Amino acid sequence: EVKNVSVEVNTAITGIVNEVSDAVVGVVNLQEAGFWNETGEAGTGSGVIYKKEGKNAFVVTNHHVISGASQVEISLGDGTRVPAEILGSDELTDLAVLRVDSEKINQVAQFGDSDKVKPGEPVIAIGNPLGLQFSGSVTQGIISGTERAIPIDSNGDGQVDWNAEVIQTDAAINPGNSGGALINIDGKVIGINSMKIAQSAVEGIGLAIPANLVIPIIEDLETYSEVRRPYMGIA
Repeated sequence: EVKNVSVEVNTAITGIVNEVSDAVVGVVNLQEAGFWNETGEAGTGSGVIYKKEGKNAFVVTNHHVISGASQVEISLGDGTRVPAEILGSDELTDLAVLRVDSEKINQVAQFGDSDKVKPGEPVIAIGNPLGLQFSGSVTQGIISGTERAIPIDSNGDGQVDWNAEVIQTDAAINPGNSGGALINIDGKVIGINSMKIAQSAVEGIGLAIPANLVIPIIEDLETYSEVRRPYMGIA
């Protein structure tokens, strides 16, 4: 039996993108600047709408996307801007949760099981690389590796604070894609794109925070506005 795999896969991908793309939004970091405290755009990233409850919808993004913001807005697929409230943010895992009015939110993304992800599996990244003029960009690749440990120095003191477990993909992830979705062929979010290894000699290494690590963090951020962690020592 001969199958035209490329046509089937391409049709599947366009269907998945159609189902998920409106749940991936732009996240605009607005900061006060200058003598008159005028508010201007300090940067843009991406976010994923993962829940809609009554009048509220919830967006996961990266901590570094909204860091230092005095106001945050999300930009929907049609360009509509909606004000967002930062519910909570966690620098260590580079995750944040925003709450927005659900009135204009029509699509919600579903999380998949990131523990079942296998190297070679096809994936799609959706986000806003290089700003909102490239909003809703779709890139395709495969899973290059799972359970990669990346050393993180969160306070810049030269000491590794912890090792982040990430999924590695060769789907193009550029600045601005941060906070966007890494999606499997079932249309489920298996990772939140977090960082590009920014070295001129490095090509085709994109990293995402696995969904199974994201879910408990954003649940904590929703409930407590912070991540509750056990600690040892004297407080």
